[in-house]
Amino acid sequence: MPFFHLDIDVKGFSRAGYKEIIKSLDKIHLSEISLIEAKAKSLKIREKQSDVNKKFNEGLSVLSDDEKVVIHGYGLMDDAMFNEFILLGLDFFDAVILTQSCTVGNLLTEDLKLLQLKDTGVEIINWAALQTGMGV
Repeated sequence: MPFFHLDIDVKGFSRAGYKEIIKSLDKIHLSEISLIEAKAKSLKIREKQSDVNKKFNEGLSVLSDDEKVVIHGYGLMDDAMFNEFILLGLDFFDAVILTQSCTVGNLLTEDLKLLQLKDTGVEIINWAALQTGMGV
């Protein structure tokens, strides 16, 4: 979300800490559906829509051009995992995001339903746990 100039309402989040963590990573993995979700959220912003669209497009351009960034699409293996995860009572978007995190093995989220899941094969953490784990 910070790439798209969207406000982050997460306890302990700071753009400075975010920047420090991003710089320290070898790769940044994003689910394509997370980008779509960010676009949907950007449409709800009460600013001039052309300005919001421009900021979103600039952020997407930066992500697309950065060799550190891997954007995961949805494929056959994802669909098989999705069919299992949807049975956990997740909504559609959460099931897709969890599915696509299986490739990498971890998921950064503030979604309480996802954070409570166990035995998914994915390490699911929130911002506070990431900061603690990285010593930020």
